[in-house]
Amino acid sequence: MRNHLRTTAVAPLFFTSPKCKVAIPCHTLLRDALQQASLEPAVRAIRYRQAPNVLGVQASLAGVVINRMDGDFLLRVCELRPQRSAEELIRLADLLEARGLRLLERDALDIRREPLFSNARSVWSHERYHVSLHDRLRIAAALADDGPQSIGQLEERARPVCDALAALCALACEDLVELNVHETALGPCTMVHVR
Repeated sequence: MRNHLRTTAVAPLFFTSPKCKVAIPCHTLLRDALQQASLEPAVRAIRYRQAPNVLGVQASLAGVVINRMDGDFLLRVCELRPQRSAEELIRLADLLEARGLRLLERDALDIRREPLFSNARSVWSHERYHVSLHDRLRIAAALADDGPQSIGQLEERARPVCDALAALCALACEDLVELNVHETALGPCTMVHVR
């Protein structure tokens, strides 16, 4: 009996959010970094830059550009940050500056830092959660009337019919509310701000 080897095609991962200009091709670690960036209030837009590879494979100027309030950053995600000589760092900074960019390097240890890592994953796990128009209006009215508040307080004031935590996570994925995902585990004490 002959053993047939089958190859299975792996579907490429893409990341999308209201802050993205286009769907961004990514691997798992980059997707985690993009999920975190999309929840950052300072991040205004995320785009994909295609550019000729003028620096070689390790320092290509193509990739994800994060537009933050303090400028545009070429995002580099890696398991371990590469070791560069002072000369290489200066050359890279000059090339990026000539294109209006700065380098933002994040390694696996930084991306997997808690509680941000688990919180961002939890928020994005609710991306497709349906929030009715009625609940959206109640949540928006409570935030407009009383300003930033915890999820628990907002649930008491807005009294949504749906799961408040799941709804607020879905709204954060839509860039309609801001959740504090940096300080403590996601839950009733997490602060919510209107965008």
